Amino acid sequence: MIMKKIHIWGRLNSINAQKVFWLCEDLNIEFDRTNAGLEFGVNKTPTYLEMNPNGLVPVIDDNGFVLWESHSILRYLAKNYGAGNSYYPSSSAESAKVDQWLDWANTMAWPAMRPLFFGWIRTKPENRNALELENARVPMTAIFRILNEQLKKSTWVAGETFTLADITLALIAYRWFNLPIEREEFEHLDAWFKNATQKPGFLKYGNSPLT
Repeated sequence: MIMKKIHIWGRLNSINAQKVFWLCEDLNIEFDRTNAGLEFGVNKTPTYLEMNPNGLVPVIDDNGFVLWESHSILRYLAKNYGAGNSYYPSSSAESAKVDQWLDWANTMAWPAMRPLFFGWIRTKPENRNALELENARVPMTAIFRILNEQLKKSTWVAGETFTLADITLALIAYRWFNLPIEREEFEHLDAWFKNATQKPGFLKYGNSPLT
């Protein structure tokens, strides 16, 4: 049987889709892509909602196996296409550490970043609220203070090897470093971010202008 390429629905400026594109590039996973979401539409069509009832991106179709939720996709691809790589370790204890930081990204880091990102990037200047933006910047600083403390202890977020957790958090950090805001200096965070952004997947899919 001839295996087809993985197909991914997701636009290039979606942070959740970028996670998947980055991993595919690092692991040399070939894929085709359909733009979906925002100005591209597609994600609210009956066909798309049949695949993902949330109407969000990304979604993958791996030869008939359809999966949504970016972190689930990351784990699936790392397990199935990255045998022997460090991105999602086979050890239950080590993979649990990766899961811990992936969950933290979803429950703490991105909820703190989202209003700051949307306020600066996806809100017209005349509609921005300076007080709201400052009130969003302060908790985001606290989030990165936590991450900086973690990076005092280890080279990468979940230990001494680069993992899925680094992909997810580096993409959030990229938004932080590219907003026109005051930023506290975090020595360990800065060094980690510099190293993470040398990965092939980031260089191809993660460093485009914010939109």
